[in-house]
Amino acid sequence: MLGKKAFLTVLFLAVLFGCADEQLVLNSSVESGADLVYSDVGFTDVEGCTMCTFVVPANMSIIDGALLGLEPGSIIGLDARIAYGTLLFRNLNGTYDNPIVIRNCGGVAQVNGVGKGYTIKTESSKHFRITGGDEKGQYGIVVTGGTMGITLAHLSTHFEVDHIEVQQSGFAGIMAKTDPGCNEATWRANFLMKGVAIHNNYIHDTGGEGIYAGNSFFMGMSTPCGTQLPHEIHYIRIFSNTVRNTGWDGIQLGCATRGASIHANTIENYGLANVKAQNNGIQIGAGTGGVCYNNLIRGGTGNGMIIMGLGDNIIYNNVIDGVGNFGIFCDERYTPGPGFVFLNNTILNPKSDGIRIYAELVPRNVILNNIITNPGSYYTYSYPRKPSDAFVFMADNVNVEMSNNYFEMETASLQLQQSTASTYKVASTSPIIDMGADISAYNIKTDFNYKARLNGAGYDIGAVEN
Repeated sequence: MLGKKAFLTVLFLAVLFGCADEQLVLNSSVESGADLVYSDVGFTDVEGCTMCTFVVPANMSIIDGALLGLEPGSIIGLDARIAYGTLLFRNLNGTYDNPIVIRNCGGVAQVNGVGKGYTIKTESSKHFRITGGDEKGQYGIVVTGGTMGITLAHLSTHFEVDHIEVQQSGFAGIMAKTDPGCNEATWRANFLMKGVAIHNNYIHDTGGEGIYAGNSFFMGMSTPCGTQLPHEIHYIRIFSNTVRNTGWDGIQLGCATRGASIHANTIENYGLANVKAQNNGIQIGAGTGGVCYNNLIRGGTGNGMIIMGLGDNIIYNNVIDGVGNFGIFCDERYTPGPGFVFLNNTILNPKSDGIRIYAELVPRNVILNNIITNPGSYYTYSYPRKPSDAFVFMADNVNVEMSNNYFEMETASLQLQQSTASTYKVASTSPIIDMGADISAYNIKTDFNYKARLNGAGYDIGAVEN
């Protein structure tokens, strides 16, 4: 029988999994009345700009929706024939059913902010979408340079950013937050960012983070007007992005207190500047709950993941391969939840521990069905520590339910099929098959490759169900 804390965890997952992954961008909801993101705009004239309400002309840098009289449902075109400089969008006020859409027309649109503070920026806008998508799913907008490639700032909310290539930004590729200041409208009590989707983008060669959403200081940050609380984010989805060659973290999310999901992203070669505490593949920061699953993280200088969330975090089906420190590092910040749950992750060849967990203040943590092979710290520990602590290193008072994991020094023992390495499937004779604990209570239906999770006599260990 499930205890109260376990029941709450299962209930949280049941609510969150109310919609399938492919429905997340289709006006779907994870709870009654929750605002998320928008359906396809139905813009089929990708060869020209005739379907646009307004086409941004050359040499226009500020596009003010109020001054232009743009109504909900308007389409703002970025003409592929124009070499744009920085673009600032203000006062775009769509609705949930009729967002204002910014998109390319006539081919791939180029926006260049080299040497500037941003390339594309939004202010005081809600219910809008910036998209470079077409029927082929290509990147129809290329954003180059700027300290921030794309910044969704100054009280922007209810937005979607998709199918954009962002490159060579001085700091973050995509930033989504409004920091608190002396303007009371920016304080937590007065502003909530809600209904955000950042997906299917290609972000690469950034000086700082690839994606930086939400403030890092949930309990307050210093401003000229004293310590102020940053806004929360409700219902944010960061998924299906490719993030490569970032100077700092690949993806960082903070203050996302309700309905957060980071999934199906590929993050490679992160943390190239090797700045301590700024070189993680995925950082789930203070005040952030929700789920993190089906991500592929490879080849960075720091931790594959660092988890400092609310303690209602479910981390599952991730592949973390060849990272430069811990596979996963977990600690508390503001943590009122029942505990951290790690299910069916595959962690291969981390430079240090597979999982290091200091979360001793939460009631119970769960570590089930994970693969950890060849942790680099195995041969460095001495009494009172044991070499086996390299697989899961715990602080003395951490309460953990841990079983049915596969801990081995030889990665070859998994029998990975090298011909399909990107899927991380194993041979039919692998020792992980059918050896996992029953995780049906967590309502996880698919594996890392979005195949049925239970496919045999029992659950397989690791991210892939064979």
